[in-house]
Amino acid sequence: MAIKPSKMINPLFSIIIPSYNYEGSIAKAIKSVLEQQGDDFDLLVIDDGSTDNTAYVVQEILAKEGEVFRFIKQNNAGAAATRNRGIDETKGQYLIFLDADDEMSPDALREYRNHLSKDLIIGMLAGGHLSKSSLGHLKEHAMGHLPDDSKKKLRAYLLDKTLSLSNGAVAISRKIFECYRYPENFRASEDISMFAFILANFKVVPINAPLAIINKHNDSLRHNATHAIKAGLSVVDEVFSPQRIPEELQVLKKDYIAQRCLSLFRTLYLAGKITEARAYFHRAIMIKPLIIFNRSYVLKYIRSWFV
Repeated sequence: MAIKPSKMINPLFSIIIPSYNYEGSIAKAIKSVLEQQGDDFDLLVIDDGSTDNTAYVVQEILAKEGEVFRFIKQNNAGAAATRNRGIDETKGQYLIFLDADDEMSPDALREYRNHLSKDLIIGMLAGGHLSKSSLGHLKEHAMGHLPDDSKKKLRAYLLDKTLSLSNGAVAISRKIFECYRYPENFRASEDISMFAFILANFKVVPINAPLAIINKHNDSLRHNATHAIKAGLSVVDEVFSPQRIPEELQVLKKDYIAQRCLSLFRTLYLAGKITEARAYFHRAIMIKPLIIFNRSYVLKYIRSWFV
């Protein structure tokens, strides 16, 4: 195998795979890391209290391949808390959080290395990704244009949706986590505030290549309406905390409330929670009336009355 974590004191990269009930895909995720070229990275897998055979699958890999990565089992704490534990348990200068149902692209670490510079203090390296449908169809998603100034970057990510960031396709400097950790009170959307914080305050280096393969399936946590409802609009306050987002960027908060309402409307609509969905649509319209010209959302709203 490519790596021997026990021999690396301060690797350049630490890859962290949090897993909760992904016995069917975690082997592919691990394999995609172990097949990366180089000797400057290590891997940590954390089983976040899975109730399936995740631990058995991981232990089988360790028995077959040897101690080529570390494995930790813990009581269920959620994605944010698991990522934060991964930060504490690793030493890499840059951290990559790979979901257990996704994979790293074959040349991902080579791309990251090629874009590092001794002359730049880099907060995050970010690339595109490939999405894979349940039928195995691949579609490439570019990261998108990265504007020059912080306000435009934040707008592109939160509002215009022209800047796409995905866990597994970004490498984040350890120094970021000395300032901010993933908010553990959220069981979904915990990465939004992290990406917003980085875009608003640190140098981001774009990489014009897909760095991860994101597997799309309906039971993924990223589509979990229960967690979305619980997080609700509190995500907005987390994203725009005055302690992390400069005052001159706070003008974007109102529009983001409307955008978040639309996102919750769509999530709840697709989950069949029609009444709750319409309430968020109504709130979005009150904040930003021009939403009425957004054909995609308006059509869903109209259809919601005929479900």
